[in-house]
Amino acid sequence: MCSKTATNMRWHKEELVDDGYLRHPADSKEWKDFDKNFPSFASDARSVRLGLASDGFNPFGHMSTSYSIWPVVIVMYNLPPWMCMKDPYMITSMLIPGPKAPGNDIDVYLQPLIDELIELWGGVEAYDASTKRKFTLKAALL
Repeated sequence: MCSKTATNMRWHKEELVDDGYLRHPADSKEWKDFDKNFPSFASDARSVRLGLASDGFNPFGHMSTSYSIWPVVIVMYNLPPWMCMKDPYMITSMLIPGPKAPGNDIDVYLQPLIDELIELWGGVEAYDASTKRKFTLKAALL
């Protein structure tokens, strides 16, 4: 991660303007409630807040074909609004292929991701390019 991106990851703490408008997830009541409930997580601006989205589609474009694919995308909410919803900053964590939608079995596919999120909640050693120091990186799925 370049130094500029590292600085952008702290945008929500260092540059967010609280003017009463909802322009970014950091403006939301849920984000603020999360900060109150987990103050040790919120105290470090480098703690990463993530969003998860998934929606299936037919990759062949034929309605008569029953095959589908479900991308699972992770969004980094720490980034400023002009970056957080752009392609280069979204992570395709997995693709769930199959003859039909995963339905209730989606938890089987998501289990490795859940395991990694549990590890990130506890913290992993990372390097901050802007300070040139190691730190404990934590992440949470909002």
